[in-house]
Amino acid sequence: MIDRQQLQDARQGLGRKLAAWRKTRHLIQDDLARQVRSSRSTVAMVERGRQVVDRIFWLQCESFLNAQGELITAYDAYRQLEARHRAEKADAARRTRWGAVADEVIASGRLESELVTDVLHEGDLALDGRPVQMGSVDGAGVSPGVSIDRQRRSLLASIAAVAAGSGLLGLPSSTASRRVGAGDVDRIEAITALYRSVDYEIGGGALCTEVGRFAEATSVLLARADTGRWTANLATAVAAARQLAGWTAFDAGRHSDAGRHWLAAERTAVAFGDRKLAARIRYCQARQFQHLRHNHDALATVRLARDELGRETTPALLAMLHGTEAASLAALGEHAAATTALQQASTHFEDINPDHEPDWMRFYDRGELLAQYGRVHRDRARHDRHHADTAVEWTQAAINAFGPQNVRSTVLNQIGLCSALALADEPDQAITVGAAVIHHGQQMTSRRVRDRVRILSRDIPPDTLHSGLADFRHAVTRVFPAAA
Repeated sequence: MIDRQQLQDARQGLGRKLAAWRKTRHLIQDDLARQVRSSRSTVAMVERGRQVVDRIFWLQCESFLNAQGELITAYDAYRQLEARHRAEKADAARRTRWGAVADEVIASGRLESELVTDVLHEGDLALDGRPVQMGSVDGAGVSPGVSIDRQRRSLLASIAAVAAGSGLLGLPSSTASRRVGAGDVDRIEAITALYRSVDYEIGGGALCTEVGRFAEATSVLLARADTGRWTANLATAVAAARQLAGWTAFDAGRHSDAGRHWLAAERTAVAFGDRKLAARIRYCQARQFQHLRHNHDALATVRLARDELGRETTPALLAMLHGTEAASLAALGEHAAATTALQQASTHFEDINPDHEPDWMRFYDRGELLAQYGRVHRDRARHDRHHADTAVEWTQAAINAFGPQNVRSTVLNQIGLCSALALADEPDQAITVGAAVIHHGQQMTSRRVRDRVRILSRDIPPDTLHSGLADFRHAVTRVFPAAA
């Protein structure tokens, strides 16, 4: 078993390597920070083993310091050690909750096909009336007809085993009151965490019906349960489940369902005093407002979230909220205010200590912050083309930071990159990226992605003289016509 001390020793060793290479190049911490778009305090924290940050930071350090592969190799080794530690902790927790039962179910494979059939049926995944073939995860970057890989099948089977064992799915609204204890809360949290892991990787559109059914069942349980001293714990678990159900509905383009889930989640979180979770829910609401181009509403919502946090605020939450605020300000043409909000987001981001943040905030990484920079500069470029090259740079950096493991975020930022390249008068590169974007947009179940592809044409003038760009614009409007 890997313990926390081993992880701490590994972090410190990694930090010492960075400090050694920096000193070999006769640089101070400020010099390195400027080159890797970070801050001196972050470099200092990393060198002391207090932070690790993300892979894009280490790739930039590796390149700038010409460290001969030593830094990125050491970073990857640390992440592997950390992943093993988390897996061991999760396995121990699962065994404590479920014993050998889940092992037997997963090993037998009995529930794998049942869950895949249930989750990936035609009604959930039909795109414009075209049913998706069974055996594919459309929207996960896997082409139709390709078998689900073993790791994802194992994950889906795990969700099925835990959900089936919880007795929650199919819970009727008329269920009689029953005693709820710590084990029930743990099971709800475990199922939510498993569904959330799928959303982080591939997007939640493919699972929104299943997640919504589960989340609604938890609300029924909260309304009728005899919870005793576990009431607040159950309420928090229910609010988190409803928040995730709202997000997956939003991703699937089911905006009324998303609003319904978030309203229930917000009401529950506020009633039981979970201000952090309430802020996360309001962030989700603001993102939906932005998607629907209601940026004044988005601003009001994100500012309410920040104001209501009070003393429970954390650096990650503040970075997330300021970044979201910056995007709406830029969309409204308030560019100076947007730049200030971005700077505030960056300052708070550098202060993040993952050990002091809610577990559900792990999605907010450097890629998310860089994506907001790209978005703000794209909006600025629509008013002043001098910002277009900067928009390309930030958006490409975001794509690099996300990596292949986060398909939905990568594709969303590829759409942004296509827009930025068109604004930067780089038509050939825009067309190359755009071709991949159209392909992904057709394949993915995320309606949000398809909506974003649809509006690519706004950054390509209808009277463009570049024949390839004109053809691309026509292809976008033909393949993704405006909603009726």
